[in-house]
Amino acid sequence: MADKNLDEYQEKRFYSANTKSRENGFAKFEKDGAYYFALYKDGDIVLLSQAYVGTAGRDNGIESVKKNRRISKRYRFDTRKGGKHGFGLFAGNGQEIAISANYRSKAEAERVAARLMGTAKASAKTSASQKSTSKKAVTTAKAPRKVSDEDDYRPLAFYNKHTKGRKKGIEKFKGEDGLFYFAYFENGKIRLISEGYPTVTAQDTGAASVEKNIKIEKRYDYRGPLKNGKYDFRLKAGNGKEIARSVWYGSAAAAATGAAYLMGTRKRSVSKAKPKPVAKASKPQAKPKSKPKAAPIVAAASLATASATPAMAKAAKPVAPRDKDDDYLKCEEYHGHPVTDAEHNLALFSHSNNKEYFVIYDDEGDVLIRSEGFDSISKRSSELAAVLRLKDNEDNYTRVEKNGYALNILKDENGREVGRSCLRKIVPPAAIVKPAAAAAPVAAAATAAAVPAASTGGIGWGWLKWLLPLLLLLLLGLWGLKGCSDGKAKKLAADAAAAQKLAADKAAAAKKLAAEKAAQAKKIAAEQAAAAKAAAAESAAKAEEAAANFVPDPSPEPVAPKVETPKVSANMSRLCGPSESLLFDVPNYATPISVGRLGTFPQFGDSHGLTPTEFYNKLANRYAAKKYDQQYLDYLARQLGYANGFSDMSASDFSNETLAQGTKGLLGYGEFHGVSYSALNVKSSRDLEAFRVRAANGKDVHFMKSCGNYMYVCN
Repeated sequence: MADKNLDEYQEKRFYSANTKSRENGFAKFEKDGAYYFALYKDGDIVLLSQAYVGTAGRDNGIESVKKNRRISKRYRFDTRKGGKHGFGLFAGNGQEIAISANYRSKAEAERVAARLMGTAKASAKTSASQKSTSKKAVTTAKAPRKVSDEDDYRPLAFYNKHTKGRKKGIEKFKGEDGLFYFAYFENGKIRLISEGYPTVTAQDTGAASVEKNIKIEKRYDYRGPLKNGKYDFRLKAGNGKEIARSVWYGSAAAAATGAAYLMGTRKRSVSKAKPKPVAKASKPQAKPKSKPKAAPIVAAASLATASATPAMAKAAKPVAPRDKDDDYLKCEEYHGHPVTDAEHNLALFSHSNNKEYFVIYDDEGDVLIRSEGFDSISKRSSELAAVLRLKDNEDNYTRVEKNGYALNILKDENGREVGRSCLRKIVPPAAIVKPAAAAAPVAAAATAAAVPAASTGGIGWGWLKWLLPLLLLLLLGLWGLKGCSDGKAKKLAADAAAAQKLAADKAAAAKKLAAEKAAQAKKIAAEQAAAAKAAAAESAAKAEEAAANFVPDPSPEPVAPKVETPKVSANMSRLCGPSESLLFDVPNYATPISVGRLGTFPQFGDSHGLTPTEFYNKLANRYAAKKYDQQYLDYLARQLGYANGFSDMSASDFSNETLAQGTKGLLGYGEFHGVSYSALNVKSSRDLEAFRVRAANGKDVHFMKSCGNYMYVCN
């Protein structure tokens, strides 16, 4: 068992000590909060299970062993450390479901596998010998030395004895046993220790691998509590092989902090920094004496608290609590950022306050929608997905006017604010200029530009853009062109009227276009619903016809009962409802969006043709290449019960599955990883194929093969 992860499998004597022999049967037990099984054959343990988090997972593993044990191609033989031999038993999707004990030769391992398949008979002598050996192993035999466990490492005192000590870095030495070791120092203390290497070359290779991987977060594997109640972590290479192990820590938090110092994500403070004084709020810009001061941006709907979403954020400097309005920067802070998404005229940026922001510009480059500050890129991406979905829907905007100023607030379907515009003066329509008294209209227009007027029921900043050039012409005519003729005054008045008409025409055209888009969307939804209904009716008719024409075999041969893998409904009969996790949060009053086909807004792309292992590798590559994907996959893994994020998962957690037509749940979309409550009313059965992801907490989810999109089934 030297090649196996001891966090997943234990040694054979562990199973022997916790079970009673069951002839040709399974033994189940629970130990330290984990659940295991072992398969006995000819009075001896021949198959060992990994640790399961619950009885349901363990029982599914037993059923999978029963289903696959008689199929020869499900066995994979291997050579283990110490010259031992064994094999693993795999399911049809390539997932390992059990391993054998260690055997002295490959022939012996093959004979045991043949007994499991039913292609070989047991020898009475061998069976009796196995029973005797098994019994002795439990009662009198001395436990063999574990390979790749604590016994491969020496006590910390051994490394302290052979090293001189240094502030930081690797120190190598040779032990009395003739093997070569090294220790890694940080802040003057040993933090990592190595196993013994047979040669200096092997020692140098191990040390170089530590230097290469020590800054990579996903190379750390945290453990604990151990049998002694302590915690530690292991540093692994890119191939998953352990290359060093930490000293013991008193708590999981202390172990995580120790790893952070090694990675460089946490620095040791040299001296206490004095807190910076809090900057005084800038005074509102003064207004003419005849008008009151402009009010600050009005309070908007409160957002969900930060505690509703577990932290995925980078470490941020502590900042003082702020009011809702302070979650937005001043409008000038949103100007001038490079556009990262030309289609939506979108810019993403980080601010000096350690928060993440986005801004959507209009066609003239002014701020159309700005965001509040987010503690992580992941939270910003989730909010941005909602904004991009709703920004063209006029019904989701609320206009607020106060003291001659206005702003537009964008809200989601639940009435929660997701973005807002900048504060703008309300400018009334330009007065019509009469030829007989040109000076009066000029003065009135100038006053309208300089002083906020009373609310006019929706005239916004767009009017001011049209009026500014005209006002400039009027002022030039008043102050620089004395004796302006009636003809010029008439022309200016006509230009102003034309500008008003052009703006009104543009507004009407925009409203008409929005209405046409809404009608088209409604039509498409109706067509998709009708198609889904017709497909369901056709499927039901075919099923009924097949049942009517079925003729049973008059003399069927006896066959072993077939054990099916549990369907989605068996393990995932969860009601859709609110959750503190964004990935499982379905408002209990929401209506699912009917999805007719997949692939429009992919997350990880078309993955048909990939095996579960290949899809896992695809996610791992995206994790390493893109920061958005890394934070998303870490967050997903933690919500599935993997404490250290995506690095805790493996290819064995992925398998093939086909979802049912009409399945409801949260469907992911887009490169920003948004989610939307949806129903899979797809026309093609190909769009129902998925990869199932096994969760450590039992809350399995899926990734759809057609688009690589996340799917949480909750109907």
